[in-house]
Amino acid sequence: MEEKPAKKIFIQIVKQLHDLIAEQNIQEGQKLPSERVLSEQLQVGRSSVREALRSLELLGLIETRHGGGTYLASMKHH
Repeated sequence: MEEKPAKKIFIQIVKQLHDLIAEQNIQEGQKLPSERVLSEQLQVGRSSVREALRSLELLGLIETRHGGGTYLASMKHH
């Protein structure tokens, strides 16, 4: 059974975000680029970026502060 293309894109974005965090040496507690910037860097739609960020937040890898952006959470247990 094949995966839906949207699911593949979502998984790919999560991997790209992980790579981006490593490449830019973003540390725990530091702010991630905005959805707009991420969508431009990864060349995907903002809704796809938002979905990937939401899943990372549910996993406890990032935290979103209303009106304040998205920050890298502690990754010691991941």
